[in-house]
Amino acid sequence: MYEEEYVLDAIVHILNGWLGFRYAEFFLRRKCEDRRKALFLWIGIYVAGQILYGKFTEYYPLYDRFTHIIPYLILLSFLQHFFFERNLPRQAFVLVSFVAGWEILRFAVSPLAHAVFGIWSPFWGWILENLAAKDVMPIDELTETMVLVNRAAVFVLLGVCRGVQLGVFYLYLRLIGKHFISMDDELKGQESWFLLIPCITVLCIDLTMRLMAYSVDNSALMIIYDRVPETLVLLPVVSILMLGIVVSSVILFHGLVQSKDEERKRLLLENRVVDVHRQIQDLQDIYGDMRGLRHDLRAHIANLTAYIQNRSLEEDKELESYLEGMESTVSRMDFADRTGNPMLDVLLHQIRQQAKRKNISLSVDFHYPESASFDVYDVSIILNNALQNAIEACERMTGERGIKLRSYQKGSLFFLEIENDFDGQLVWEENAELPTTMKQEKQVHGIGLDNIRRCARKYLGDAEIRVMDQGQGKVFQLTVMLYRKPSVPPRSET
Repeated sequence: MYEEEYVLDAIVHILNGWLGFRYAEFFLRRKCEDRRKALFLWIGIYVAGQILYGKFTEYYPLYDRFTHIIPYLILLSFLQHFFFERNLPRQAFVLVSFVAGWEILRFAVSPLAHAVFGIWSPFWGWILENLAAKDVMPIDELTETMVLVNRAAVFVLLGVCRGVQLGVFYLYLRLIGKHFISMDDELKGQESWFLLIPCITVLCIDLTMRLMAYSVDNSALMIIYDRVPETLVLLPVVSILMLGIVVSSVILFHGLVQSKDEERKRLLLENRVVDVHRQIQDLQDIYGDMRGLRHDLRAHIANLTAYIQNRSLEEDKELESYLEGMESTVSRMDFADRTGNPMLDVLLHQIRQQAKRKNISLSVDFHYPESASFDVYDVSIILNNALQNAIEACERMTGERGIKLRSYQKGSLFFLEIENDFDGQLVWEENAELPTTMKQEKQVHGIGLDNIRRCARKYLGDAEIRVMDQGQGKVFQLTVMLYRKPSVPPRSET
């Protein structure tokens, strides 16, 4: 084995170690906060382990045995345990999918190397014969020079083949990492077997092919290529298909998890909508009772006031003061916001009281359109979710905090706009249209904006999010658009 081959192997080990670290980061949480330090340590240990294993196999060949894969698995398991937090289902998938992908790709690149060197060897012989025939230089000097040239050419050709292997391997790992479930999603035991079985299958096929190929000697594969040239195409195709099976299983699993999450969110949304409808109905009943009570109390106060005015002022000062207190109490039963809809008045009254308790200012300029074509329940769901989110965002801040709610119309479009101060922290998942929740229990929280968008799209509208600078802080703005069907006047009968 020439020195160049040792150098090439070292380069491949370094790149493979880097791929292994990056691949593990897709699925596992690092223990070490210093990523660069962890990366260099990982690569150093990985390369040292591979070199020691290579030296060992020079004296005790294991390529023709089933056990040759065990040292590789042990090395990667040790690295995962040392550098990443414990998560057995994910660690098992990372380990088996990484090893299976790298090993099966050897059978994709081996035919390529055989074909390339099959072309290079005759070409090299032709060059050597022509140079010797032309007597360019003494034969000893020519032989020595051409040996160096040949070694350099072989190094380049081997580098190209290993580069192809690394490139395909990187694409394979990237596709799995891109389509795997989120780091926050738990991978259960039964689910992990759904992902592990394709990887184990690929690994078993690789081991079977290896045992068959090296059953005679190390040149068995070359003999197969020469006697059955079709294998030069079939082996790479089979290897790529095996990798495709693993990637497809990951994509399928991701789709199943997404469908499950969507179903869970749909059920939560439906339950919350039912709860909001029930609460609004209760509030509407309370509002009606309060209106009647307020009317009766004011009438009673008016009668008592008229009675008192006909009597001596000095005699009834104490009673008049008591009546003024009653009038003040009744006035507090009036709602500060007159939206044009009693249910929304009650809802905003509750939100205003909640904001007041938390020292959050609330400015409202909201008017429910007359003869609106959309259901007031949906508008209440939008307002309740949006204003609750705004209050929660303000709670994470100190100092002066405020919320602004306003509505306006443009033609047949009705807009609701909610602005609130916030700390500037938004969490966006890849390919997500809306930010996700910052709460720990993501299974339960984080569907408020989805609920708002769902109600808006029910009326051919949508929700838009903007983040704006305001002084030294940030302002979160949510705009919801609803399409208001124009009212059609009744047709007159002739």
